[in-house]
Amino acid sequence: MRYAWLIVLAVVATTGCNQAELKEALAEAKMAEAQKDSLLTEVLETTQFVSDINSELAKAKSLSIKPGSTDPGVPGAKKDREERQASLERIKQVIARLDSSEAKLAETATRAKQSRQRNARLLAQIETFKKTVDDLKTTAEQQKTEYEAALAEKDTQIASLAGRVDTLSTEKAALSDTVANLTSYKNTVYYVVGTKDELIKRGVVTKEGSKFLVFGGTRLEPARNLDPAAFTAVDKTQQASIPLPRTDKKYKIVSRQSPSYLGSTVTKDGKVAGTVEITQPEDFWAPSKYLILVQD
Repeated sequence: MRYAWLIVLAVVATTGCNQAELKEALAEAKMAEAQKDSLLTEVLETTQFVSDINSELAKAKSLSIKPGSTDPGVPGAKKDREERQASLERIKQVIARLDSSEAKLAETATRAKQSRQRNARLLAQIETFKKTVDDLKTTAEQQKTEYEAALAEKDTQIASLAGRVDTLSTEKAALSDTVANLTSYKNTVYYVVGTKDELIKRGVVTKEGSKFLVFGGTRLEPARNLDPAAFTAVDKTQQASIPLPRTDKKYKIVSRQSPSYLGSTVTKDGKVAGTVEITQPEDFWAPSKYLILVQD
């Protein structure tokens, strides 16, 4: 700053300025020097700010979604996007500060050129600072463009991941329905109880064999095509007992289930009375899912 004052004093001495002009010239030189120091400090701060941002951006660039098992899914992609958005906001702050510094430099340059004592050294420094600011703006604008593109890509990725989640959720729901339907189908069994004539009329049983005079004979067998509508449907894992309509009658199992898996009273000829108590459902229902009980 003392060099600026010396220049002013030299000018005053050669031009014969009065005391008021001297004070004005010194004030102007002091103002120019202060502006220069202020601008230098601001540019240095901005340079450090951008340097810090560059370091952060370098770290952020390493945050990329990798395919396969390392895919973090929608939450990870959203977190990555938030980090990139924060970096982009800081870049915008840098650009705003650089714009402000650029405007101040232009104002100072104008004042310096219009001054009576043109400070060539200050003008040269201002031009250097302007070049630094321009370079920093170019770098910041380029990074801003890159991060806006990266954010757009991240939005697309998040939308894609969300679509995959929706698809998987739909597939899971469909699979759950399928499993539930298969489980219900597997566990659903059917039983019917009635007299011989009733069951023959309903197409549940049929007479097999033939008899001539005292030769041969007939027996009841399940019909070849059984209609579930003629039966009562139950879940074999939920219902282990079947009440019989008449406690004073016995009933014969004419379907393929074995009485050995029943806990109720079973006669020697395999007939049951009262209630059919199934002690081993899987084994009992294994031969057929249709149980036919004929009243004696």
